[in-house]
Amino acid sequence: MGVSGPRDSTTALSYFILLLDWAIAAALALTVLVFLVGVDIHVAGVTVRSHSAIRVLAGGVALVLVRWQFGIVSYPKWIMRLAMLIAICGSVESWFRFLLASVGGADSYGYVSASRMIAGGRLIEAAPIAEWISAANRLAIASPLGWTPAPDGAGIAPTFPIGTSLVMALFTLVGGADAVYFVAPITGLITLCLVYRLARTWYDAESALFATALVAWNPLVVGYAKQPMSDMLATMWVTLALLLAVRSSRESAFGAGLAAGAAVITRPALLVAAAAIPFAAHRGESARQRYGIASTGLALMLSILMVIQNHLFGSPFSTGYGSGAALFSWSHAGTNLRIFTRHGWEVLGPLFIPGLIIGVFAARPESRGKPLLILATVTLPYLFYLPFDHWETLRFLLPGLVPLTIVVADGLIHIARLPRKPAVTAAVVMAFLAIVAGRSEILLRASSVWDIASLEARYPLAGEWINVNTPTTSVVMANQHSGSLRWYGKRQTIRWDFIAPDQLVTMVRELQSHGATVYVALEGDEVAMFDQRFAGVIDGLQVDPVGRVRNVSFLRLR
Repeated sequence: MGVSGPRDSTTALSYFILLLDWAIAAALALTVLVFLVGVDIHVAGVTVRSHSAIRVLAGGVALVLVRWQFGIVSYPKWIMRLAMLIAICGSVESWFRFLLASVGGADSYGYVSASRMIAGGRLIEAAPIAEWISAANRLAIASPLGWTPAPDGAGIAPTFPIGTSLVMALFTLVGGADAVYFVAPITGLITLCLVYRLARTWYDAESALFATALVAWNPLVVGYAKQPMSDMLATMWVTLALLLAVRSSRESAFGAGLAAGAAVITRPALLVAAAAIPFAAHRGESARQRYGIASTGLALMLSILMVIQNHLFGSPFSTGYGSGAALFSWSHAGTNLRIFTRHGWEVLGPLFIPGLIIGVFAARPESRGKPLLILATVTLPYLFYLPFDHWETLRFLLPGLVPLTIVVADGLIHIARLPRKPAVTAAVVMAFLAIVAGRSEILLRASSVWDIASLEARYPLAGEWINVNTPTTSVVMANQHSGSLRWYGKRQTIRWDFIAPDQLVTMVRELQSHGATVYVALEGDEVAMFDQRFAGVIDGLQVDPVGRVRNVSFLRLR
């Protein structure tokens, strides 16, 4: 996000000034963050703490004084640029301030536990607890959330696509076990850099920086750049693929195909969008050649995916989600279209529409056509996907919304420049930023996204209770906590929701015959669900309430 050209003393000074502006923005954004919530981060044995906004502000003011010594050509333009840098830094700093450094439900446990297995050199995990059970579906019972029985019966396999776990495994090998929690924010940061480079390819530096700021404050980006999930990684791969596709070299075309394939390995529903990348690479003097090279890179990655899926699920066309018919249906299209439209307004806000309209009409064919193509191909499969009526459902569309935001940003910049006065342009751009960031913050607060680390703390707390209060030979029946109790509680778990009611007593006796003490962990509504499921047979066991952590109840079965 800076200058280009020959590296002489002037260029070196420009880079220094650019770095100084970033430092000022980071300090001022951190001042606001410290003033509002403080900074108290504990990850991987490292603690970063600050509760004195005055000290941070003093550092920022000192940097401003240094910057002033180098001269400022246009104060309105510098202030506008600084405002955009502050917006970007403020968002990124919030990702790390509110970083979710724990695993809990199906997604986070599934990705992180699979990454540990991959880092250990395996793709199938053994399930020894299944050998104690006589039920026909014993492997399913022995599979925690995020895992599914391997078709050959050799163990259990990750339910979720392997791409995110592969990257997490790489982070683990480089930075240790806790490095997995930095995959989302780091790939989010890379995505912002890619957005700037892609926007700079099509537009000027102001539009590119503004696009980066708008993406940074998209509530989907803020929400998922701090969780161990696949959304930012998938978005990064698609954005990288598009950036490489619109360049001119054969190497970039091949890289575009590889990045598109990596997006599919991360999220198979992006196959349609990945197939569009070779068409995006069909440009320049060697258009056909670039199309073929990009297709080759994509085919190579898809071949790798098919080999992995064949090993995990017994067919190159199978996934851990089960059959496509259970997930996709023509009948879902109308419902999903309404969901996307309604929540799209909630997430993107009123500025998105005029920015898009002006951006589309003002842009050259490539810079409007290709983002629209990517959004359409990302969205298409999800029109037929199982409906989820919540604004966060739009995270599936994030790889398409991010490139389109570049077009929107340029359209809004056109509006801001209409008065042809730098001071007015700066004021309008800063007003746009305030509206976007303000609406995003309100939505995130209303949805408790800022509180997610506190809410998810119930998983390690429940695991700690099990670890401290139960024998090491214990087996815990669980659903929502079936993975996290393995991770934090260091106990074997089985899925009570997969146990046939008439098999409950038999299963408890089988586990006890192997020296296990049997517990049940139930969260919230699971208490009523458990009681209803086993209402006719639970009297055959002695049930003792033995503890509670937040809304998680623990029972012992005898």
